[in-house]
Amino acid sequence: MRRSKMILALAAAAAALTGAAQAAEVEVRDAVARVVVIPEARTDVKVEFVSTNPSLPLRVMTRGAKVFVDGDLDRDIRACRTRGGNPTVSVSGVGDVAYADMPQVVVRTPMAAEVEVSGAVFGSIGRSDSLDFSNAGCGDWVIANVSGPMDLAQAGSGDLRAGSSQSAKIQIAGSGDVAVRDVRGELDVDLAGSGDVSVASVEGERLKARIAGSGDIRVQGGKVDRFEADIAGSGDVRFEGEAGELRARIAGSGDVHAQRVRGSVEKSVIGSGSVSVGEAS
Repeated sequence: MRRSKMILALAAAAAALTGAAQAAEVEVRDAVARVVVIPEARTDVKVEFVSTNPSLPLRVMTRGAKVFVDGDLDRDIRACRTRGGNPTVSVSGVGDVAYADMPQVVVRTPMAAEVEVSGAVFGSIGRSDSLDFSNAGCGDWVIANVSGPMDLAQAGSGDLRAGSSQSAKIQIAGSGDVAVRDVRGELDVDLAGSGDVSVASVEGERLKARIAGSGDIRVQGGKVDRFEADIAGSGDVRFEGEAGELRARIAGSGDVHAQRVRGSVEKSVIGSGSVSVGEAS
């Protein structure tokens, strides 16, 4: 069995290295892996294996406009833990897999990058023109600056750190945290769960924040024409910048705070939550 797994892993690596797949999107699914995504001037996706693990084989296939890197682990990934700063993943039938023993994959994508991962996939994405990224799992990711729009979806316990972007849409369902640098346009955050979102600043027409759960959203500065906040639960939304107007709706114990509002403040509160404006809340 071990020999067959090794043959499969080496065959997949050889196939990936021989050429590029004619597709523009990539999904690394049901896998334990380390992935480096390199956006570059190309129209296809190319997958390269730097290292493999015969106990964790990966298959590469193309369907339509998407390249799949499939670990075929499905429900076999039991838990992700961090020991001494190093991630470890528990896999049924394999045992604990240290970070250094995870297969290492390089994925080359177009500058308009579309990347989807699931399982226990840890990685990074280089500078891109635009980015659509989704992570359903426990792996952590670091994302470089995006010159255009950035769309981030995080479902699970993995954490995500991203650079600046022209605009940003952030969706969280789970306990993972997301930290983003400056957003130079519209910011839209939708949080369902206990994860937190932190944004350095926003400068645009609108800041829209929605919470269903206990997670918090904090924007540390900037200026927007309109600040909209909707909370159902105990999470808080803080905008430490300036808004032209504020509309806040709360159902629960969550709080909404804006450092400064030049115009109107419209609020609706059901429960013990509060809406405040000023230097302190």
